[in-house]
Amino acid sequence: MTTYTFRTLILPEDTALLHAWIATEHATYWGMPTATATEIAAEYRGLLSTADYQVLLGLDETGTEKFLLELYNPESTALGEAYNYVRGDRGLHFLAPQTSEPQPGFTLEALTQAMRHAFTRPGVERVIVEPDLRNKAIQALNARVGFRPVRPIALSEPDGSIKQALLSVCTRNDFEQATGHSLGSSFLTPPRWEAANRHVLAKALGEFCHERLLDPVEYGERRYCVQKDGHRLIFSAGRYQLNHWLVAAESLQYQQLVNDSWHEAEVDVIDFITLFYRELTLSEAQLPVYLEELSSTLSSYCYKQAHATHTSAQLAQFPGSAAQSFQLVESSMTEGHPCFVANNGRMGVGRSDYLRYAPETGSALKLGWVAAHTSRAQFDAIDTLDYETLLATQLDPEEREYLDETLDSALFGTGLSPSDYIYMPVHPWQWENRLSITFANDIARKHLIWLGYSQDEYQAQQSIRTFFNLSDPTRHYVKTAMSILNMGFMRGLSAEYMKVTPAINQWLGELFDNDPVLSTAPVALLREIAAVGYRNPQFEAATNKTAPQRKMLAALWRESPISMLKSEEKLATMASLLHVDFSGNSFAGALIRRSGLAPADWLTRYLDAYLVPLVHCLAAYDLVFMPHGENVIMVLENGVVKKVLLKDLGEEIAILSDRVELPEEIRRVRTGGDPVLSVFTDVFDSFFRFLAPLLDTEGLLAEGEFWTIVAERLLEYRTQHPQFAQHFDDLGLFAPSFPLSCLNRLQLRNNQQMLDLTDQSGGLLYAGDLDNPLVRVVSPV
Repeated sequence: MTTYTFRTLILPEDTALLHAWIATEHATYWGMPTATATEIAAEYRGLLSTADYQVLLGLDETGTEKFLLELYNPESTALGEAYNYVRGDRGLHFLAPQTSEPQPGFTLEALTQAMRHAFTRPGVERVIVEPDLRNKAIQALNARVGFRPVRPIALSEPDGSIKQALLSVCTRNDFEQATGHSLGSSFLTPPRWEAANRHVLAKALGEFCHERLLDPVEYGERRYCVQKDGHRLIFSAGRYQLNHWLVAAESLQYQQLVNDSWHEAEVDVIDFITLFYRELTLSEAQLPVYLEELSSTLSSYCYKQAHATHTSAQLAQFPGSAAQSFQLVESSMTEGHPCFVANNGRMGVGRSDYLRYAPETGSALKLGWVAAHTSRAQFDAIDTLDYETLLATQLDPEEREYLDETLDSALFGTGLSPSDYIYMPVHPWQWENRLSITFANDIARKHLIWLGYSQDEYQAQQSIRTFFNLSDPTRHYVKTAMSILNMGFMRGLSAEYMKVTPAINQWLGELFDNDPVLSTAPVALLREIAAVGYRNPQFEAATNKTAPQRKMLAALWRESPISMLKSEEKLATMASLLHVDFSGNSFAGALIRRSGLAPADWLTRYLDAYLVPLVHCLAAYDLVFMPHGENVIMVLENGVVKKVLLKDLGEEIAILSDRVELPEEIRRVRTGGDPVLSVFTDVFDSFFRFLAPLLDTEGLLAEGEFWTIVAERLLEYRTQHPQFAQHFDDLGLFAPSFPLSCLNRLQLRNNQQMLDLTDQSGGLLYAGDLDNPLVRVVSPV
């Protein structure tokens, strides 16, 4: 095999060569068959001056120029407007000139090595091409190196013409499978792996100390040490309210005792967990599985390092449309759940799956469609919506026609009627890895029929199984089942729960509409307006209600926030407030700086939109949400929080008493439980504990001032609504302390199912009490 090297095009020296290759009938699809040498030189001077655009010549072993290669960033070209760009994508143009003595296999060999060269750029996971639709020869060649056609696209050319092209994508894995060439990983490098270990180990130390699983000894000013069996870990940490440890990753020192002397060793979180697993309450059976989840979390962090293209300040400018900037922020976050250490486990997701489906890749994907027989499937919706209306708003007419025709064809000769089937969206991974095998009986007997892929493209959200519609952002979110293990739960979706999800959302929406406080507050709901669930009677007969086999096939539709926006308003998930870029700057801080408000004023507006409505729901109705960062979307204007949108309502709201009358069908949301958990645990300990130190370390707002403002907003609510004062006082928000509910202890105890979702409070683990930071800054009423 010939080995090719590459050099940058040089002008004017290479002008004659370019002219001989491009101004020909052979290169007619290059678009310049009659161009003069001067015109070609001018074109390529422009390309060479374009940012992130390489024009290369492939040289054989004698140094002879053999082919032309262009590599570029598709985002900054017309191609970037024609498809859903993913950070790290590399566009490719390839031209093998016509020769008087053709060499068999030369073109394939040259393109193969051109592709290898394209993949050498750090962070490149996909190569994108857009050959002319008429150029069947290059399409066939592209397929031989792993390109997969996506769809026809129309591209605007510099001369004003429109090119009809075939968008095609080749991943690293596609290339390896097609050619047999090994590329290795683009993001698992020693420097990134060390950075990932330091990051995750710093978080592990902080959270395990917070949950009182580790008890470090002081080792100097702001320095601490944990030690066991000739191993010790020394680190620096800031100490904050709520027993929060902010461990500096760069300070970590891992040492081993050898011959009575301490020696430096590599910082490795896997080694640390293995050494301290008993102190961390891990069983021998749980330990290896937890290590798998940690390895996946480390790998994910390496990917995020390689693809971190925007600083927090840049994200806070919300580039592009509201939908585009929303999804950019969604895929840019470097951290998962702030409390869980192993928060990107995603067990069951392989290398190619990761690149297609992980939210941090920002990839566009098509959901699957199945037809499910009504003897096993049930559709439910809010009162103002029916099945046909839903499909009419979520499908273009030609896609609906295609689904109908595919179903008719699948049922031909069976005697079964298409009218007895419901269309359901499914996660492509779920169909390929679980349903097509586990539900083989249903498929064989036509209870379940695969119809193909959606016309619209979607992007996975931080929850990985929830999708935002990229093709038409005003269309609903789609949430699907995905039977992977992540953060202590199989991420399925219960058909049993889906039956009443729309009814719960309808009741909750009416409550918000009719409540004089909530209806005028800067808060709203993203309702789950329709759902469909599929039940397999054989698995139901063989399992209990919590079995993962009962949660393999269900879906819901949730309102999109895009149609709710006014001009100049933007969106970001609340989890993004805790995002810290690789320069150490937080997104929350960037928003405050952009807003121009005093940090205290910015925080006040945020609390009035987020915390105060949650407390009102408790005081007025004993109604609690699961208000963690991923379940709240912020509506912002110029960096200021104008409103928050609450979501994930059907499975996660609860009524804690008999004070509120509920429709019979949604009685399952009346759970009982301690209202303190929803504020102290879910808000203070699981979110504000992280946000306050971020603002403090960036010099924006001292931690004490943060908690003073929290207390003031709560007391202001009590003053403004005296009719709820007694219920407010009964919540005990100014009690001296509250129980420390430990999330990592739950995952360490049982990473298969941390909690029974029907009795969440009954399965919690506690480790003493935390001092209430509100008591330190203000006297209770």
